[in-house]
Amino acid sequence: MSVKKQLERLSLLGAAYHKNGWMPGTAGNLSVRFAGESGFWVSGSGLDKNLLNKRNFLFVDLESGKPASSKGAKPEKGLKPSAETSIHRAVYRAVEGAGCGLHVHTLESNLIGANTSKAEPIALLELPSIEILKAYGIWDENPKVYVPVIYNFPNVQDISDCLERYLKEYKPVVPFCIIEKHGITVWGKDLIVANRNLEATDFILKYMVSWKSLSYPRETKAVRQEQSSADRDRAEVFSTEFPVYPATFS
Repeated sequence: MSVKKQLERLSLLGAAYHKNGWMPGTAGNLSVRFAGESGFWVSGSGLDKNLLNKRNFLFVDLESGKPASSKGAKPEKGLKPSAETSIHRAVYRAVEGAGCGLHVHTLESNLIGANTSKAEPIALLELPSIEILKAYGIWDENPKVYVPVIYNFPNVQDISDCLERYLKEYKPVVPFCIIEKHGITVWGKDLIVANRNLEATDFILKYMVSWKSLSYPRETKAVRQEQSSADRDRAEVFSTEFPVYPATFS
């Protein structure tokens, strides 16, 4: 499928997400990456997502993070990448095979927190063991899976750096992250899979907020002791362990 066709489809998703309340105002951004290209396409800054078209996307070099030229499509003049472009770049640099990134600001993703801080910028939340996890390819019975919650640094590049280091270190099976009091970023191998993952993620977060009845451990200390033998979730990064917290609700 051509670059222009993919950008048209991404524009339609932007309109749908805006209607769902996931991209209010000009919030959020959408991106796609094609195999063999040196970068990725991302929606420009300050655009109403219900009015996107294929010329509202610009090409960003994966290495430099700066706008670059591409033969795939011609963006309209004056487009600028938002600061959140660095979040998409982090995903493409860290997740092998990622071909689409969706950064949205759902209500539920802003209500769920883990009390992150500058000192502990990443915490893990255990997701509920419900059927919809199969959308991520998780078929285990009563699986224990975690999603990283990242501190909402004022400088978005700091968020992106945390995310990229986490993804490279742990290669998590859950294809999304929560930025506390900000939103979520979801990814997949292509637009279809990323959209499917976003729908599943939205359902899970709605479940968490609606029922508040997840089987989270009551004390952080007990969780750390229980999980100390799990290589992926308990390995050290940023010279400290990630705390695992029960969800908090605004």
